[in-house]
Amino acid sequence: MYRVEAIQDEMASAIRVLGGDGSAKEQNRRAARASGLSITTIERLRWKKIKRPFTDITDAIREAVAQHNEETLNRAKHELFIEQQRTAALRARLAEVDPAFARSFPGLDRRQDAGLGS
Repeated sequence: MYRVEAIQDEMASAIRVLGGDGSAKEQNRRAARASGLSITTIERLRWKKIKRPFTDITDAIREAVAQHNEETLNRAKHELFIEQQRTAALRARLAEVDPAFARSFPGLDRRQDAGLGS
């Protein structure tokens, strides 16, 4: 694969990532909003009509993808934190309702003591 084809594939893939789910038109609109480029430019990148995109265009797309990845990672960390809090609350509620049953699962205590849940 030549360098030009690799850049075209990268840009087309990045636009699909930035666009998320939905039709191609919706994906193009979302990618244009995220990257700050026009919808026409995004469409031409997506369908590989631009053979050698300018550096400022590729940089804008790459920055938008980096920001998208960072936001996704932060969202995943937040969801993990919420689930850890929910698990701790359920574990405490189980110990309150039936302490004997809660102690009958040593794997739960081991995970909790090992700090894997934090």
